[in-house]
Amino acid sequence: MKKLILILAVVLPMAVFAQKSPVDKLFEKYANQKGFTTVNISGKMLGFASQIETGDNATSEVLSGLNGIRVLTVEDENLNKNINFYAELEKDGFFKNNNFEVLMEVTEDDEIVRFLARDAGNGKISDLLLVVGGDENTLISISGMIDPKSINKITKSLDLDLDDIDIDISE
Repeated sequence: MKKLILILAVVLPMAVFAQKSPVDKLFEKYANQKGFTTVNISGKMLGFASQIETGDNATSEVLSGLNGIRVLTVEDENLNKNINFYAELEKDGFFKNNNFEVLMEVTEDDEIVRFLARDAGNGKISDLLLVVGGDENTLISISGMIDPKSINKITKSLDLDLDDIDIDISE
């Protein structure tokens, strides 16, 4: 009996840790399926990219802190009518049972867009997630340590003058 309890004490925590997140399940469900586009950039590849001598230290710093970037999007219009990434994540309890904070949310008649982040402490973020569900389904997952100060440096190095950008939101 003691052996059984000891085995359960060792195996159960590993089973809990081995469970996949709803985001991972969504990627596995649709990745490499017809009508979907999947992009998976490993941490190793991002590390290689950070080593390329571009003269842009801020971008190299951000890339070296990332563990991976995954993108999943529905390309087929007929499939898009029957799929809703946001609804699938919500059904799986993702939005209630996670450590993500909603940074931004846009809700329209047929579409929900949520931008979420997981706080890593010290003003840093460990994961970013963009979920688009409805008319155009997209899921972007960025994992790794992200320092908002580094992102600010990249934005400044691009020298964007937002006053010159004309955005039409009257669709």
